[in-house]
Amino acid sequence: MSQEVRVTILVADGFVPTELALAQDILRIATRVGRGLTFTCQVCSMNGEDFVEGLGGLLARTEGFSVDETFLPDHLIVLGGKGACSGFSQLRARLRWFERMGRDVLLLSDAASEWKQLYPDDALVTTHWEIQQRARDAGHGLDGALPLFSQASRITTAAGMASTADVVLNRIVAPKSLQLAQAVGQVLLLHGIREGDTSQPCSVNDVGALRLPGLEPVVAAMEQNMDTPLKTTELAEMVGLSVRQLERKFQSIVGQSPAAFYRSLRLHRARNLIEHTALPLCEVALACGLGTTSNFSRRYALEFGVSPTRRRAQLSATASQEKPTTHTQGIQNAPISLPTRPSRPSVYATRTDEAVVGGARR
Repeated sequence: MSQEVRVTILVADGFVPTELALAQDILRIATRVGRGLTFTCQVCSMNGEDFVEGLGGLLARTEGFSVDETFLPDHLIVLGGKGACSGFSQLRARLRWFERMGRDVLLLSDAASEWKQLYPDDALVTTHWEIQQRARDAGHGLDGALPLFSQASRITTAAGMASTADVVLNRIVAPKSLQLAQAVGQVLLLHGIREGDTSQPCSVNDVGALRLPGLEPVVAAMEQNMDTPLKTTELAEMVGLSVRQLERKFQSIVGQSPAAFYRSLRLHRARNLIEHTALPLCEVALACGLGTTSNFSRRYALEFGVSPTRRRAQLSATASQEKPTTHTQGIQNAPISLPTRPSRPSVYATRTDEAVVGGARR
């Protein structure tokens, strides 16, 4: 028996094209691959325009956003972008109404940030790490790692950008079929579908206080020269300071010398490579300017309390463990057994259902 899942995507001027493309494409592929499941996608504008321009000049063909009890989508996705920030408080009543009517709401990046401003005491709100960092630098943000997305009742807030794929697969496709979510991920060539509590990858230069005394150029130079570290004298010259003055500034702000801070940046970069790539440890050490493998291992263990080899082993063990397959967890490791289907054209061939996406020809 066929089943329709209706999804409305709400956009405004300056929306994020990455988020729109991923949301639409995932629902299109899920309809093509799924058996008896149709994901109907409607793109609406907040202000009733026929076309809305996103970042980079991308135009999306849209419909007016009017809802009532006679036609309610099962899911409402609000994209990020500058337009999502203006007039968002007027949208709150509609979003709460959707929630009361038993519908799911997904707020991405800037839209999630606006929701956080409306409900500052709500701990279960996630946004993009750059937005959090800007808020913290302005004096009204909190420290701490961010997950990819969080759910409170029927409101899901998410980082957006590429993680749009993860949240749409987790919150819209997987509740209907875990197997279908995995199949869509395979078509998209995703290595895995990340769960909501996965930490966002973010800048290792998350020290906003360094901007105040004009040391941001120094940290930027450090980040651009990880493999071949600059000397402290070179860093001091960039901001017109003596080595002693630069050391005093770093010590007073971050409690470290420039050399120690620089090394910590490189070690955090190394941790990112260890956890998210398959590079051999010797290549990781070279890429981060940390010398020999033995020296790298020693410094890594001092910084993080575990050796690089041991950390890789922990990650391998975690990946091999079988997890329970629920609607919100275990998607990445759920077994895949794709149904046998009649012979059909290659997914790379031109198809009538792929000709138009959001009013624009692919």
